[in-house]
Amino acid sequence: MTTALPLSRRSLLALGGAAAAGFSLPRMAIAQSMPVVSTALGWIPNAEYAGLWVAIEKGYFAEEGIEIAYTPGGPNAPGVLVRLAAGQADFAGGDWIPLFETLNRDNDFVVLGAAFPANPAALMSLSANPVLTPADLVGKRILSQMPADKNTIDFILTKAGLPLDYEMVPTGFSPEPLLAGDGDVYMAFATNQPITFEKMGMVAGQDFHVTLLRDLGYDVPAGPIVAKRDYVAQNRPLVVGYLRALLRGWIENGANPAYGAELGATKYGVDFGLDLDQQIRQSELGQPLTAVAGAPGPFWFDPALYETNILPVAAAAGLTGLPAASDLIDLGPLEEAIASL
Repeated sequence: MTTALPLSRRSLLALGGAAAAGFSLPRMAIAQSMPVVSTALGWIPNAEYAGLWVAIEKGYFAEEGIEIAYTPGGPNAPGVLVRLAAGQADFAGGDWIPLFETLNRDNDFVVLGAAFPANPAALMSLSANPVLTPADLVGKRILSQMPADKNTIDFILTKAGLPLDYEMVPTGFSPEPLLAGDGDVYMAFATNQPITFEKMGMVAGQDFHVTLLRDLGYDVPAGPIVAKRDYVAQNRPLVVGYLRALLRGWIENGANPAYGAELGATKYGVDFGLDLDQQIRQSELGQPLTAVAGAPGPFWFDPALYETNILPVAAAAGLTGLPAASDLIDLGPLEEAIASL
């Protein structure tokens, strides 16, 4: 059984934008025998959560004795970690910088894995002027939606021993300004903006290139799976069961990435007018990013990346006094869940 915590009409209308943020709603009390486990989503129900929809539809959570609940996210709303801190969710996806900010407000969270161990953050460039290596960034005009992207580019160039010689050019969510010549390279998500070019008849690797930032040295697992430390300690079998069901959903989606996308577009996110073809393609592009080579399974990442890649970027953003990897990351429940598959 699945519960989608309801949205007010006003909140529903607010979900038409393109920013990714959490959505804060009071948790419902649901009378039943199985414990309710709630997940705060960072965006509306779509292909980004394909594995979750598959796990729900296939009954994997029910097999673990879990009543799964979820709350959609949307723009201009409190972040998912705010809901987690308030006790209105048991699990939340997030980003590292907001996570660090909440830790600095005396929240005791633990990271249990990453939704996308291979970060979908990428650079799009045209074949006439490709950006395939850190050296290719030198002297470029970089189209970016967020000022904080400068920290990422600085990290890549500094790590490669290259000069910080480039220009950041503010832009919007669409990569079309790259075609217009407004910049030389566009900061994108590999699961999203390339689809725009593909719909124009362009071919990746031929007409344009998509280069993951992790392949340029910025290897930062995306979407850390976060829970309260005391919740994990008090409910470890439940946490392992939750992760196992979610793993099964994503593994199943890997066999047919269209399945979870169709569930998102036609069932769980049916009220949001999603483009089915776009959602299927997003699922196809996102599925390979749920696991990395050499890992025992999805969601797994090397904790050493925290010290070498994550903390330096956080420091560049002005965040200090952050915990060591051993004090924040606990892959034990994930390891147990993977081993039991």
